[in-house]
Parts: sequence; structure tokens; C-alpha cells
Amino acid sequence: MRVLVAEDSKVMRRLLVGYLRQWDYDVVECVDGEEAWQRFQSETFSIVLSDWMMPHVDGLELTRRIRASQRPGYCYVILLTAKTEKEDLITAMEAGADDFLVKPYDREELRVRIREGERIIRLERELVEQNRQLRETQAALVESEKLASLGQLAAGMAHEINNPIAFVTNNLAVLRRDLGEIVALVDKYEETRQYIREAPPGLMDELAQIESDCDFSWLRDHLPELLRSSNDGLSRVRDIVNNLRDFARLDQATQDDVDLGRAITTTVEVLRHEIDEKQIHIDTDLQPVPTFLGRGDKINHVLYNVLLNAIQASPEGASLKIRLSPLPEAARIEVEDSGSGMDSETLGRVFEPFFTTKPVGTGTGLGMSVSYGIVRDHGGTMSLESQLNCGTTVTIDLPLASARSSKSESPA
Repeated sequence: MRVLVAEDSKVMRRLLVGYLRQWDYDVVECVDGEEAWQRFQSETFSIVLSDWMMPHVDGLELTRRIRASQRPGYCYVILLTAKTEKEDLITAMEAGADDFLVKPYDREELRVRIREGERIIRLERELVEQNRQLRETQAALVESEKLASLGQLAAGMAHEINNPIAFVTNNLAVLRRDLGEIVALVDKYEETRQYIREAPPGLMDELAQIESDCDFSWLRDHLPELLRSSNDGLSRVRDIVNNLRDFARLDQATQDDVDLGRAITTTVEVLRHEIDEKQIHIDTDLQPVPTFLGRGDKINHVLYNVLLNAIQASPEGASLKIRLSPLPEAARIEVEDSGSGMDSETLGRVFEPFFTTKPVGTGTGLGMSVSYGIVRDHGGTMSLESQLNCGTTVTIDLPLASARSSKSESPA
């Protein structure tokens, strides 16, 4: 652990530093509180050992500044003081000091106090790690529930929509066949009009009025096109349902061979509304790759999260590049956008559960962390490259089915 020592007395400072280095601590020494504060802002320290009375910035003010800082991780602060009054010690604790050591201090007492601070720091780190694991578990549970709900929704939609699509399509086919004969029949009646001499004038006028009202000549010319376009619309609805079924992989509950090219194409179609709304141009380069052994529903969800983020980050009318290429034992998927990009600090937190750069209420901060976990569970890797105002590239490497099977068959 790194220890920051702030002591204006040269003799006392050298003594403290000597003890700490004998106990294998990494020590940085400062001559006063101001120098210690500057070092604290630019470096990371687990423990701060500071004299109370110092020129410029004393130990009390240094402690207040440390507690007010937003630096990650907890820092254990010990004040060295000749003050023994109860009020002074209360003031120190209220300022944020964790412990204090009364001068002149005993060497062994100093060692024990430092070790106690080290123990608390380690406990704090363990708590942070456990909290992180808990968040990941929570995120995974939330995501599993979302995936299950998506599957149920897709199943319901497929069942409810496919049935009416089927009978409407059949009805259109019958209409298309029979209406042609009806139109031919009406045309024949039209040819006989000049021979119907004994028909009442009122009846002929009524027939002429009906023909004008229904615009029969227009119907005769355009009816085939209306039927064809209606049939095309139903085909598009059927394709949407099938894409949703493929995306949710309702018939796949275990690992199977996954066609990554089809998975990408299907996910793009699922996101077609968002793509068209922002007029995004999708530039795909999908090279043939062997199948990937995994859970197709989960891989589709990873692609959905990555592509949706890229679409949302891209300006209107931008281009989005999607590449699929083979590696020696893996398949590589790259999604490159031309959006706002990220600075190094944001990039370092992308996979943190619940971290999001979206406005409050528009993002959960789970998408990328869960996607990272899914890729990791499939034996793959997921990484990002980004620069502010220069876009972002997400790279996913997934081991191919042959590579994974050969590893599993190799002797232990």
C-alpha cells in the first residue's frame, strides 16, 4: 500500500519514513500540507499520515480536502498531534480523520495503527468487489428476465399475427383468381349493351350511374396492382415476424451452431425502424465464416445492444459499418460508428453495470455490461476503441465451433 506522509519537521519526517519503509510500505514524503494535497490529487494513496500543525495547509485542512475530493476508493487518514484535549480530538474526527496518534508516539503503536488502517482499507476493497459482483449478478438476472419476456412476447406475436396473415393471404389469392373472371364477365356484359334495345330507359340509366360511381374502368386497370401490393405488404409482415422469431430464438434453449452472418442481418432488420428514423446508412461487409457454437438468443442480444448504441450515438444521415471476418480460430465482428465517441475516462467505465452516458430515464446502464458477460461466457472477448468526436469501434471475437470442439477434445 502507498502511504503519504505530511510532516514539516525534517527529523520527525525522516523517522516516520524510515519506519514505514522498514515495514515494506511504499512511502511518499511531503514537507507540508499544501505539497501533500498536490500529490494526493495526482496520485493514489491508501493511507495518509499527517502532522496536525503545519504552515500554509495544516493536517485538519488537508483531511477536509481529502474527504471532499471525489477520488475513487477510500483513504485512511491518521493525524499526528501533541493535542490531547477531548474537544480537539472530536474536531479532528469530525473533519474526517480515522485515527490519531499523540506525540511523542511509540514505534510499536505507530505500527499497530498503520496495520489497522491497512486492514480497514482491505475490508473496504473487498466490500467494493462484493458490491460489484452483486451488481453483475443483479444485471444478469434482470437481463435474463428481459430475454425471457422478449421470447414470450415474440411467441405471442408470432402466433397471433401469423394466423390472420395466413387466412388473409389465402383470401387474397382466391380474390385474385376470381376477380379476374368477374371483370371478364362484366366486360362481356358491356359488349352486349348495344344489343339490349328493349330494356327500360331507367334501368340503363341506373347501370350507367353505378358504373360511374364505382369507376369501373379504373378498377379494371388497377385491381391487379392493388392485389399484388396487398400481398407484398403481408409478405413484409410475415418477414418481420420471422425476423423477430429468429432474433429471440424461441426454438433454441441450449447451445447450437449459430450463423453469425444471419444473426447480424436479422438484428439489423429488427432495428430497421431506428435505422430509417435517423436515415442511417448501413455498410455491411459480411465474409463467410464457419458456424459459431453458442446460444443464438444471447448472441443476438449482444448484437442488438451494440448496434442500438451505435445508432443512437450516430448523427442523422451517418454511416454505420458492420464487418464480419474470419480469424484463425475465431470470428470477428466489428461495429464502427461515426458518432461523438468517448474520452478515456468514459471508455474505462463502459462495461460497468449501471453506468450510462444517456439522459436520466433513457438508459439502464446494463446493456454493455451484460453483453460483455455473455461474450465472456461464450469464451470470446469484447473490446472498444474510441476517441472523442471521432466515433467508436466495438470488436467482438467469438471462438468458432471447430476451435471450441478441438479444445474440449484435447487431453487434460
